[in-house]
Amino acid sequence: MSTPQHHIIKETSDSLSRLLQDEFKRNGYKRVHIVDEAPKPETIEGKLPAVSLYLYQIAVDPHGEDGNAVEEIVEVAQPDGTIKEFMRRRALWLRLDYLISCWAQTPEDEQLLIGLIVRTIIDNRELTRERLRGDSFEADFALPLVLSARLDEGTLARFWGSLQQPVRPAIQCWTLVPITPAKLEEFTRVQQRQLEYRNIHDPRVREQGPSPNPFARRLDLGGGGRR
Repeated sequence: MSTPQHHIIKETSDSLSRLLQDEFKRNGYKRVHIVDEAPKPETIEGKLPAVSLYLYQIAVDPHGEDGNAVEEIVEVAQPDGTIKEFMRRRALWLRLDYLISCWAQTPEDEQLLIGLIVRTIIDNRELTRERLRGDSFEADFALPLVLSARLDEGTLARFWGSLQQPVRPAIQCWTLVPITPAKLEEFTRVQQRQLEYRNIHDPRVREQGPSPNPFARRLDLGGGGRR
């Protein structure tokens, strides 16, 4: 049984963890722990070397929805083999921001790990569907990976201070995923239309289409005809 689509945030983190773990093993680092919590001492102790893949922010992507088209038509197969159409709100695109930090016995080992992570991200600017974990992704979906600009010193100091840690080197990366609404509203297409014309001089007079408007008259703009 497939997982619900809203599992996509968790499965995105799982996919990134697997990507890093595979790359570490390929480069000879076979015992690196991936920690998906905030890098507090109690979550890191006893797990060195470790990499903290911390999802610290989720925000609506301002460019992820067409401002003119809020809803879309969805076709759903019925038990009898027919297809029924429904209206559904368009998927909401979310930006997921990750803060990645490395922990090891020496600063040199931490720097080696973080350099490998940077290379992994720039070598994998998107993860195609077969490399993603879980069932919440569409068949043709590709997960983008983008390195972010540096955090300012004030933000870093506040973040590490809240964890009672000295400021540590860390990198940011972000990606985009859709959350698809589950609510469907039955949709019926127009099968027949009826046109009706009304005489603006006598509203009691009406005629139904599709015959031509009986009140339309040719407008003579002059320039010809009788002298």
